[in-house]
Amino acid sequence: MKLRSDTFRLAALATLLVAGGAAMGAQTGMLADAQGWNGAGWYITSSASPAPTQAYTLLEGPHSLQSECVTTYDRLYSPVGICRFLKAKPVASSR
Repeated sequence: MKLRSDTFRLAALATLLVAGGAAMGAQTGMLADAQGWNGAGWYITSSASPAPTQAYTLLEGPHSLQSECVTTYDRLYSPVGICRFLKAKPVASSR
């Protein structure tokens, strides 16, 4: 009976490892790229230029709430940039 119990434990462990690996592989698209882009959310960016091309650099983020972004900005970056909600990657950071 002990042999079956050990086999069951090994099978359960193997299943968890495979499922975890598959989940990690599915999330690789969410990892930040070289410019720090990691999808939609609140980001600290360099100050925006008045040009409609949105030529600014991502400095830190994303944050799910604006208050989290402002807290981080006040603590680390002031007065380098601003917090802004981005749904798409800025043109200046697309390279």
